[in-house]
Amino acid sequence: MILAFLMLFAGGLLLGGAWSFLRSKKPLWSVIALAVVGLVCLGVSIWRIQTG
Repeated sequence: MILAFLMLFAGGLLLGGAWSFLRSKKPLWSVIALAVVGLVCLGVSIWRIQTG
């Protein structure tokens, strides 16, 4: 259960980073990569919490 909340925190942090990259006009591939990894982390955490 602790892993799920750590993944939730990490996913939110990565999505915030993607938003920051987007606003600072970083390359689009880096924004997309960071957003995908963040969404995967969030998905895993929600899955782990529900099956918990």
